[in-house]
Amino acid sequence: MGVVVSSGYSAFGNLSIDDLVFADGTTKWRVPGGNAMYAALGMAVWQAEAHVIAPFGSDYPMEGLDVKVDVSHSPRLPNSLRNWGLYEDDGSRHFIFRFATRNWEAFSPRASAVVPGLQVAAHLAPMPWPVQAELLATLRDCGTRLISIDFDDRDLANTGLPRVTELLRVVDLFLPSRQDAAAMFPGASPVEALRRLRELGPDVPLIGIKCGADGSIGHAVGSADLIRVPAVPVEVHDATGAGDTFCGGALVGFSIDGEAVDALLHGAVSASFCVETLGPAGLAGATQEIAEERLEALRQRVELQPI
Repeated sequence: MGVVVSSGYSAFGNLSIDDLVFADGTTKWRVPGGNAMYAALGMAVWQAEAHVIAPFGSDYPMEGLDVKVDVSHSPRLPNSLRNWGLYEDDGSRHFIFRFATRNWEAFSPRASAVVPGLQVAAHLAPMPWPVQAELLATLRDCGTRLISIDFDDRDLANTGLPRVTELLRVVDLFLPSRQDAAAMFPGASPVEALRRLRELGPDVPLIGIKCGADGSIGHAVGSADLIRVPAVPVEVHDATGAGDTFCGGALVGFSIDGEAVDALLHGAVSASFCVETLGPAGLAGATQEIAEERLEALRQRVELQPI
């Protein structure tokens, strides 16, 4: 495909302050989070010029993160989106908007945040469907060369498959999670969901499904094979933000040469830095040298099978 993007990566979505309550009763307040931050940090793992496009307030704990990513084009608000993060004994998590910040659209970027020439490649993190649709159309009109998109399984019930299909058919990378796939196709395995998505979007360059600790699966347009990429074998401390981080890395990987395998590999490596710590600290400290080592080791474990 020969797609090469040397700069101008942007992550559109939310910045949030996460107040965490763990299963043992301990808490951690004011953890910097948000899908746009994690996605941009996933891009920055590969020394990419990464821009966060997400409204936030002066209360957001930005210390150290603005060295890795650029937030100068993000709209400013009186206060930031704030979540409760509730952790279960089995490691699962529930994120709930706090009462004062439940209007999700108010904390999501709109078309006016698109800057022609800046967003050569863009990722649309989970946001309300109307916001994603508006941003996608504006980015295309402004000449954005590569666009990836992810959804929120909580919002898919309101969105519906026909609207999802509208966006699926006009992006370059469609990167839902296993939970998203289950919401779109109840009872279907990730592989079956991938096949159904390919039927709905026959021309999408890459469709991938993130499967958490089980890695990811993907399919490149025109290929006879399904790609399986395992997760990087690291000690998992907290998986919050890993899916968003994967998407940021995948966009950079795909932009290098248009290869689906490289997209999934870069996404997996970016996510590995995310899960090693609570919050974005692992990503903030990621180095290119370690990323490249993990990339080459993981490349040996890629599996192909007939789709």
